[in-house]
Amino acid sequence: MLGAPFAVLVLATLSAWPWRALQLPGMIGTLTPPSIFFMAIVVAGAMYALQRRLPLGMVTWVPAGQGAIVLLTTSFVADTTEPFVGIAIIIAYVLIYLVVLGIAMVVAGTSTPLAIAFVAFFVLTQATRFPLYGVDAPSPISASVLLTIVVSFVSFSEVVLLAWLARRLIEAPDDETPRACMLIVGLVFAHGLIAGWEEPLLRGEFSFVEFVEQFFRWFVFAGIQMGMAWGLLRLRNSWSSEPRWADPTPEKPSVAPTLKKSLDPTEAIIIETPTPRRRRRR
Repeated sequence: MLGAPFAVLVLATLSAWPWRALQLPGMIGTLTPPSIFFMAIVVAGAMYALQRRLPLGMVTWVPAGQGAIVLLTTSFVADTTEPFVGIAIIIAYVLIYLVVLGIAMVVAGTSTPLAIAFVAFFVLTQATRFPLYGVDAPSPISASVLLTIVVSFVSFSEVVLLAWLARRLIEAPDDETPRACMLIVGLVFAHGLIAGWEEPLLRGEFSFVEFVEQFFRWFVFAGIQMGMAWGLLRLRNSWSSEPRWADPTPEKPSVAPTLKKSLDPTEAIIIETPTPRRRRRR
């Protein structure tokens, strides 16, 4: 259940391969009817998870659904070369990210590591999109079918690892959840190393320099988002924990005076003496 939305997003990318290769009707940008169908399943699952107040068994569905909306938007205008379209895509991504960040702030009330992992799940939805070398390459590439199979297998492998880490995060004791969260964040940054060769090879410019540049782009892209999430969560935790001076003044306990023996002659001795009763006049 935890890895299902990401597996469906990988199928959405893979299902567009034969449709685009055969140039079948119904394509919108790089979107095909099968890919739209699979992405709609993820979005519907995210809405269902929100209606059920985000159970732990479906914690990955909401960020995956938000990521599916991003993939739908970018694929819809993939063939457009207008400059304002790129700006609109960036604005749309930022708005969706802010929604994810807002939900993560709510999740932080239950668990801060889970909230950080929530943002990491959203970032990792970009790992479900991989190049289709037979149709995306600007020039013919030898063994394009084999390369497409390889990159799809890499994406499925990342999904399996992500599902295992997500389950470990949910089932781990409270003292081990930070470590599981750090492993998920590590997978986010490791994606740049795992898939850093795909885009340069698609452009026919594969080299070590291009690989490093691609990894650096992903590192900055993921680092900005994870850094903002970490900083806001730290700020939220600092606000939620009130300092001692902000606590209301505690009431002083009323202590009955008692007889005590003083070791210091200058120290006062409190003695309780009974109050004499007054006699009534006849």
